[in-house]
Amino acid sequence: MIRYRILLAAFCCLIALSGTAPGEDFRIETDIFFESGEAPAISTLTLFRGSTVYDFMESENEEITIFDINRGRFVLLDCPRKVRTTVTTDQLIRFSAALKAEAKGNITALVTPEFTESFDKQAGLLELVGKRLQYKVKAIRPPSEEIVDRYRKFADWYARLNATRVGNLPPFARMQLNASMASHGVLPRSVERTISSLTPLGVSSQIRTSHLVSWQLTNTDRKRITRAGDYMATYREVSPASYWKQPVSLDGEK
Repeated sequence: MIRYRILLAAFCCLIALSGTAPGEDFRIETDIFFESGEAPAISTLTLFRGSTVYDFMESENEEITIFDINRGRFVLLDCPRKVRTTVTTDQLIRFSAALKAEAKGNITALVTPEFTESFDKQAGLLELVGKRLQYKVKAIRPPSEEIVDRYRKFADWYARLNATRVGNLPPFARMQLNASMASHGVLPRSVERTISSLTPLGVSSQIRTSHLVSWQLTNTDRKRITRAGDYMATYREVSPASYWKQPVSLDGEK
């Protein structure tokens, strides 16, 4: 067993550190603000390394999400509990299809959103306005279209993954925003999302994110990637339901 873990750790590190050429890596630091809060409620660091993306949630309850594009899977690492779980892209497709099939009432506008788009190329301002949702994006133009494509793939699948967690929105509106940004060849520098109330006297809710993008990884970033590979090799595997401590079906079944 010990020998197996050593070999698996070495294999994971090899995956993390190979298969990429200089200039292809980039990093995004994200701060998430709820409503009018001045301090970020959540901070994350996302590292794009070849065909793998590493997302680190920076808190005392550290969680690392690893997206392997080629294998079509997410590996989630709960660092305090030292457990991991695996979610495949096939499972997320089935889960998203079930959300659409079962949508009814007020949730329909979030499952099949329709937006009016405007884009100011000179100012780098993108806006999507829908019946209940509105996005305002300040955009930046990356060095290559390849970076835009890699970011969109990650952001689409990450939106699907987030939708499996209780209380989060369906992924479809965010995926439309991702498609819109990709069509203009941009990445977000900041995103403001507003959800309108269902009643005239209700209160709208707002989430803001700021993104600091750099076009190369640091030595500390590479050490983080190596550490994530070690954790993936040694943490105990559990089911998604056990990992999230909630009933969840990723196959569209009730």
